[in-house]
Amino acid sequence: MAKAASIWSSGRSRWLLGAVLLGLIIPLVFQFVVTRTDAYRLAVTTAHGTPKFREALGLPIREGWFSGGNREFGNPSTAALTIPVSGSRRKGNLRALAIKENGRWRLEELVLELAEPDEHIDLLSKAPL
Repeated sequence: MAKAASIWSSGRSRWLLGAVLLGLIIPLVFQFVVTRTDAYRLAVTTAHGTPKFREALGLPIREGWFSGGNREFGNPSTAALTIPVSGSRRKGNLRALAIKENGRWRLEELVLELAEPDEHIDLLSKAPL
C-alpha cells in the first residue's frame, strides 16, 4: 500500500511540475512573439521619440512584461496593443492602434495612459504653432 501511495505521489508531482513549467513557458513565448512584431516596435520607437512621453514618465523608460494585444490579419491588417511602461517618475500603459496596408505599418492612435492622477496623453498630436 505504501508503494502504491509513493507512485501516486510521484505521478502527481510530475503533473504538477509539468503544469507549472507550461504556465511559465507560455507567457514567456507570447511576450517574446509580441515584442518582435513590427507594430510593437513602431509603437515603442515612436513613443520614445516623443518628448511628451519622456517628460511624463521620466528617464530611463522601460517596457514591462505581459503586453496585451489583438491582431487581425488581412488587407488591411490591424494591431491593437497595450504595453506597460514605467519611468523614474511614473508608470502607465502605452495604447496603440496600428494598421498595415500595402506592406507598411502606420499608427492611427498612440496614447500614454497614466494613473495617479488619471491622465491620457496623445503622442501623435502635433504641438500647436
